[in-house]
Amino acid sequence: MIIPDQIVRSSRRSLSLTILKNGEVVVKAPLKMRDGDIEKFVLSKQRWLQNKLNAISNNLTRFDDIISYKRILLNGNKFDIVLMPVKKVSFSNNVIAFPDRIEPEKRIKFLKNWLKKFANSVLEPRIEMLAKEYGLKFNDFKITDTKGRWGSCNSKKLICINFRVAMLPQDIIDYVLTHELCHLIEMNHSREFWNNVLGYYPKAKSARIALKDYGFLLDLYR
Repeated sequence: MIIPDQIVRSSRRSLSLTILKNGEVVVKAPLKMRDGDIEKFVLSKQRWLQNKLNAISNNLTRFDDIISYKRILLNGNKFDIVLMPVKKVSFSNNVIAFPDRIEPEKRIKFLKNWLKKFANSVLEPRIEMLAKEYGLKFNDFKITDTKGRWGSCNSKKLICINFRVAMLPQDIIDYVLTHELCHLIEMNHSREFWNNVLGYYPKAKSARIALKDYGFLLDLYR
């Protein structure tokens, strides 16, 4: 039997089961619910839990080289990181040339700074192109390092995009950018909002599902 890693009690009325990106199982339960009832609930969800945990495990194995910083993901493609006597980071033929002069403990931070610049160079022109295609207009664009979210759009029409979005495959990148552009019309996630997203980007449903496989990226380069 798969046992929850955490049981969080609150004033809620119902039970819920969540699996975090790292595979931890969390049960949310009412304050006074009996342990036996919680156990029955978890027992009834064993097949679902096993399937989800297997999928997470397979996905983490698939991207183990990315998580361990042995390789880097750009536009959905894996690049080997090779130390070379160069002055700055460059990439070609699936290889990232990384300055060998950078001390080991500073390499991840150095690479993160390069990723932010790379993200700005590819995402800003892309969102400008999509906005023009959709007939939408935003006031400003910013690359961010937020935790737990891919992007945002506020009432001032400032669109912020996490630099890690540049690591995603192109179809998912376009979904994230379209999602935020649609907040220029609806500042919520109502039915009208999702209709707009699908109207502008018909691949949105499949891209939104695929995006879940890349949630681990939000924890990298911290």
